[in-house]
Amino acid sequence: MSLQKIFQKLKSAEVADSWLMHTLVMQHVVKNGLLVFNYLAPKTRLCQRVKAGSLGKGNSIHPSAIIDYDHVIIGDSCVIGKNVVIEKNTIIGDQVTIEEGVVIGSEGFELRRAAGQIIPVVHLGGVIIHDNVRIGSHTCIDKSSFSEYTEIGASSIILADVEIGHNVKIGQHVTIAESTMIGGYSRIANGVNIGRRCSLSDSLSLGEGVVIPDGVVLTREIKST
Repeated sequence: MSLQKIFQKLKSAEVADSWLMHTLVMQHVVKNGLLVFNYLAPKTRLCQRVKAGSLGKGNSIHPSAIIDYDHVIIGDSCVIGKNVVIEKNTIIGDQVTIEEGVVIGSEGFELRRAAGQIIPVVHLGGVIIHDNVRIGSHTCIDKSSFSEYTEIGASSIILADVEIGHNVKIGQHVTIAESTMIGGYSRIANGVNIGRRCSLSDSLSLGEGVVIPDGVVLTREIKST
């Protein structure tokens, strides 16, 4: 069983809400285990998915952009705007446009409560952005937690101020309008259209061609149209 599956099992309602996990001993075991993991994981090869960075041809990169060139792969003919931040373990395809203030590869929102303390869990994954994607200003795309990448499919368009959580998989030809939030581990199929100011809960699945109107708070799966 992968590290990611083990972690998801431990935080499932079946395990997390059990009487055993609420005992004082187990609370301290979980707390200390997470603290040790957070300390050791960044020092291992687990955090080195992209061993060597590369930069393609014909790119336009604003001088104010902050990019971990040693551990980021960028294809050809990309446009990267001012004040963009691209963290390590990010792979970007060809003809990708990233507008001002975008952050790619930041830590996801994964918090655990144990023994009276809130502990952020260190993320070990990365982000893949396929060809011909456009990402609007001030959007944030979190890196994956463990084994899988957060992924944006080819020819998708993400507008301004969008938050895409860790381990989200977005298909091809998807459009996501301004100020929308997509929770971690969600799956968005090809051709989906998500409106402005929407909020999608964690681990949701949207089937091919689904259309979500503006302002929707979505907490359940929607199958293909």
